Amino acid sequence: MEPHKHCQICGKPIPLDEVFCSEKCREDYNELISKRKHRMYIVYALLGILLVLMFLRLL
Repeated sequence: MEPHKHCQICGKPIPLDEVFCSEKCREDYNELISKRKHRMYIVYALLGILLVLMFLRLL
């Protein structure tokens, strides 16, 4: 068996110098990262709102 690694999205065996097995997997990965960033911005915004509300409640 030749040395190999696996596609980060679908798990298919790929050569060591590749990251994804196809352009579709690369696009799926970029979409996943974009959604993850969007969710983190929402979490940070909600945390900020919560902190402001807690601060205002103390006054």
